[in-house]
Amino acid sequence: MFTYYRDRTVEVTSLALSIHGREFPLDELEYVWHREIGPNPDVRRRVARRGALRIGLVVAAIIGILGAIYLLYTAFFDRAAAASVLLPLVVVVLLVALSGPFLEWTLHRLDHSYDIGAKVHEIWAVWQGKEIMLLRIADETKFGQIYRSIQRAMEGPVT
Repeated sequence: MFTYYRDRTVEVTSLALSIHGREFPLDELEYVWHREIGPNPDVRRRVARRGALRIGLVVAAIIGILGAIYLLYTAFFDRAAAASVLLPLVVVVLLVALSGPFLEWTLHRLDHSYDIGAKVHEIWAVWQGKEIMLLRIADETKFGQIYRSIQRAMEGPVT
């Protein structure tokens, strides 16, 4: 027996497909296909969070640029206020230094939201003469891995 894919809920082997504890022997599956359906509320929220992250990054960049321009203008053209600019400048430098981990997390979340996609996928099969939905998943990467492993398992043994 060869395992093509395995996670907490799905296992695809050369003998059977197991999804959420239900076992489907491969020789009983006549035909397997997939369908893409409209986004559900979870996917819509994911897209909204993605937009909020993008807006937050743009607003933070604009505020940072305007703050730097203000500090530079004040330091060069208002010599009397130069001393009062040093404290905000130190604060800005510290905030920029500390923003690295936050920016990394934000960009990672944004990349991850694109990786999992904005669609819901279903995997269907004809099993014992009936059409059944085997799996519904909103993670595009995981869907692709599972569906390809089912295709490989149904094509035949690994050589």
